[in-house]
Amino acid sequence: MFETQPDQQLFAELYDANPQAIVWMRAIWNESGEAIIDFEYTYCNDEGLRYLNLTREQLPGLFVSNSPTLPEDRRVSILEELIDVYTTGKKTEAVGYNSNLKKYARYLRAKVRNGVMTVIQDTSNEHQIINQLEEQSRKLATQTQELQEQRSLMDNILKHSSNGISVSEAIRNEQGIVIDARTIMANDAAVRFTGLPLDIYLSKTAVELDPTIIESPYYHAYVKTLTTGEPGILQYFFPHTSRWLELSISKMDNDHVIHIFTDITPIKEVQLQLEKSVQELKRSNTNLEDFAHAASHDLKEPLRKIRTFIDRLKASLNTRISDTETHMMKRVEAAAERMQLLVDDLLEFSHVSQQPRQMESIDLNDKVQKVLADLELSIEEKQATVTIEPLPTIYGHRRQLQQLFHNLISNALKYSKTDTPPQISIRSKVVKGADVPSNIPVSQSDKYFHLIEVSDNGIGFEQQYAEQIFDMFQRLHGKMEYSGTGVGLAIARKVVENHNGFIWATSQPGIGSTFHVLLPA
Repeated sequence: MFETQPDQQLFAELYDANPQAIVWMRAIWNESGEAIIDFEYTYCNDEGLRYLNLTREQLPGLFVSNSPTLPEDRRVSILEELIDVYTTGKKTEAVGYNSNLKKYARYLRAKVRNGVMTVIQDTSNEHQIINQLEEQSRKLATQTQELQEQRSLMDNILKHSSNGISVSEAIRNEQGIVIDARTIMANDAAVRFTGLPLDIYLSKTAVELDPTIIESPYYHAYVKTLTTGEPGILQYFFPHTSRWLELSISKMDNDHVIHIFTDITPIKEVQLQLEKSVQELKRSNTNLEDFAHAASHDLKEPLRKIRTFIDRLKASLNTRISDTETHMMKRVEAAAERMQLLVDDLLEFSHVSQQPRQMESIDLNDKVQKVLADLELSIEEKQATVTIEPLPTIYGHRRQLQQLFHNLISNALKYSKTDTPPQISIRSKVVKGADVPSNIPVSQSDKYFHLIEVSDNGIGFEQQYAEQIFDMFQRLHGKMEYSGTGVGLAIARKVVENHNGFIWATSQPGIGSTFHVLLPA
């Protein structure tokens, strides 16, 4: 290419100033001069050396067949391309990627004298930008597809949801106060629940649809959620469809709120009916308690007169009545006495059926001592021994708690063995609800209680009757064997219930019974 030194120097300076890589390779012929077998790297400008990662010292002896700048699998095809350019004299242009150099380039080839000149334009940056744009395009396409899928999913959720879903926009006055709202989106279920045509639902404001809504709990909950951001839940009767709806209100932004409607009409109707039944039951119980109290109170005077006249009749007749008449008179007296006891127990039960109002701190040790003083004669007659461990102080009703222990200790004395002095023990400990072997509600399992146990060595009973003994007028033994009306343990259970506690019994025939009382600690 360069025959003279001035030509070589001039063109070297020109080519080195060129910003593009320029490489000239001389054709290498076989010995017969009939065919080109290789091309030798004869000249590279400075940019060419940089692009090929070569130095000028490496150029001598560097051929296409052994060039480290060319991938091995591409050397044959590049040699064929160079031979074609040389023999035909045509110019070629190609774009390619050099895996050895890890660069993209545009190649311009032309025959120059006894070789081929290649002008290389490095397009790696362009390809990088193109690749980045293509990657961004792929990501954008993926995001667009995901958005479409999400929108399709959201549309399906709104369309097929059994809950009504709507979005409303607040309408404010000049001072920024919410004075109305307009629904801007509603799914099919929301339209169905409200009973309004969709065009009316979306075109009319809330006040236009219901002028009284400003005064409703729904409006106040709406404003509160919009102001504070706290979600609101309320039950609301919708007059257009005569349905009860549970509304969940959530803030979207300062002017928009999401409403979720759930039809709870069947549940609400049952709830309202249940509340009505409970109120009727309370009235009925109150009437029964009032009747029991009045009847028991009114019966006391006739009973007093019956017993008085029996005493007078006995004194008047004195020895003039036969043994049979005397026996009949005693039976009348016993019946009147049992009737008096029943009336007193009914009066007591009517008292404890009323929730105590005066609650105070009660030392149960004092209460038990007073009960033992009241039962002193019975204890002496039975030669009973009562052992009492320290008892707690609880918050309760003084009179009712004393009645509780009176009934439990009396019960132990009454059902003692005829040939064995009663042994009664009273003990207490603090327990957790979950550790109590009794059927108390799960909600009470984490709470602490005072477990008070009253045990005896009496006649006992079969465990299968452990619940029955607390029912009104329930007796496991005959009236002639043991006195009583069957009301005492019912009163005990009522007192415990009034103090938010629980009571149950365990027993074995011939061994004795234990009454377990659980009172909140």
